[in-house]
Amino acid sequence: MKNRIRLLSALLALLTLSLAGCGERKPSGADTPSPAVSPTQDQAPAETEAPEEDLPFASLPEVSLGGLTVRTLIREEQKREFDAELDGDVIDEAVYNRNRAAEERFDCLLTYTVEPGSWAYKDSVQNLIRGVVLGGDSTYDIVTGQSNIIQPLNAEGLFANLLEAQYIDLAKPWWVAAYTEGVNLNGTVMTVCGDCALSSFSNANVIFFNKGIMDARGIAYPYDDALEGTWTLDKLISLAETATEDLDGDGTIGVDDQHGMCAYGNSIQPFFSSCGLAYTEIGEDGRRILSVPSERETDAADRVNRFYHSDFFLDANKVYTGDGVNPEIAMREHFKEGKYLFMGLVLEGIEYLRDMEVDFGILPYPKYDEDQSRYYTTILRRYTVSAVPATAKSADNAALILEALSEEGNRSIIPKYYEIALKGKYVRDESSSQVLDLVKDSLYLEFVDMYYNDLGFSDSFAAYVSGAAEGTYMSQFQSNKKVWEKKIDKLYEAYEG
Repeated sequence: MKNRIRLLSALLALLTLSLAGCGERKPSGADTPSPAVSPTQDQAPAETEAPEEDLPFASLPEVSLGGLTVRTLIREEQKREFDAELDGDVIDEAVYNRNRAAEERFDCLLTYTVEPGSWAYKDSVQNLIRGVVLGGDSTYDIVTGQSNIIQPLNAEGLFANLLEAQYIDLAKPWWVAAYTEGVNLNGTVMTVCGDCALSSFSNANVIFFNKGIMDARGIAYPYDDALEGTWTLDKLISLAETATEDLDGDGTIGVDDQHGMCAYGNSIQPFFSSCGLAYTEIGEDGRRILSVPSERETDAADRVNRFYHSDFFLDANKVYTGDGVNPEIAMREHFKEGKYLFMGLVLEGIEYLRDMEVDFGILPYPKYDEDQSRYYTTILRRYTVSAVPATAKSADNAALILEALSEEGNRSIIPKYYEIALKGKYVRDESSSQVLDLVKDSLYLEFVDMYYNDLGFSDSFAAYVSGAAEGTYMSQFQSNKKVWEKKIDKLYEAYEG
């Protein structure tokens, strides 16, 4: 198969598209947000001599670190992104081989310290990093972790500014352009997101649908709508209404009946960006300012609000409760049992559907309407970011390793995950495979969501949908406007000086 990696021209074209929908918000300073993961490639055919651009670390100079040990802090939940063994799994082996190739090429030893790093451990992770840096400790050359845990430490000045580091080039396709653009405040980029880790793609928010329910009702799978750019909010809601059924015959739709859609807070919020909406815009001075909701935004909020409060929608956070109950796990299990047509979840949830007896498909979150220029697929803020502590022995050496791991991740790991592990192992039909291409090309990071901890209002759309009276979206905005504006100003102030 022909090599399709690094379709840079396509990425640049996406950067220059303008949003064409009626009232469609331009979510960033550019006309449209950048795709968040670089293009993939199929496996290249065997050659006697690989082209130079296909060699590992082709963009990097010949550098020897003289046997240096490079120590990296990683999270237990995503250990395999950085540290894996030769265990027969195609991704683990690709990660293992990448690491060994980097050690050989740069004459170094890569070691990893593994700590719990989920949201439940936020305080301990942040305190560990603070303690190391504020104590002048050079234990770690690189720290990695969940974005909404690591990124807030930028404002505390604990990390090196990687725009000033040697060897790293954040304009390369193996770095997430939308992340770099959003995190760059006053000329500082202290955390980076790239193809050194799979989670910037595997945490994409998507919609799974149950084919069995559609088959029983003679409903055509909405693949054509998705691929033709006509998959909209109205179409999703209409299909959800059709699929809702009183299974126990008691005359009401309850938790044990069949619903059109199940989601929870993290998978309700993606409707905001998918409709082409954004909380901020670029002001005259180049800084982001709060934008007043448009008619489009208030209409989208009210439509999703009505959908949420109807019999057609089930909120996993409210029905799957109790000690030790994980709403995501419960939602996956009930989806497999045919309890709802649509399920909002991250892409990596597909790994838990492998034993589902009835076929399922994958869709992007819908557009606001057919006039919207493109899909916007957000990434749940569990994706991995990396940073170099201010006390690291050499920011340049650490940056070299980050660049190497991301470049080789782009060349040999992301393609295997995408084409072999994801498409080959889990996706059940060619149309879903095509939709994955669509999802990958539409990945997007919303500025306020990137600064989830610092700004604290990125979930206000989901909060309105699930809790407020319909028709009060604008009044809720007005009541929070001054507080939100102050938070944005405070964020910029943290990066001054």
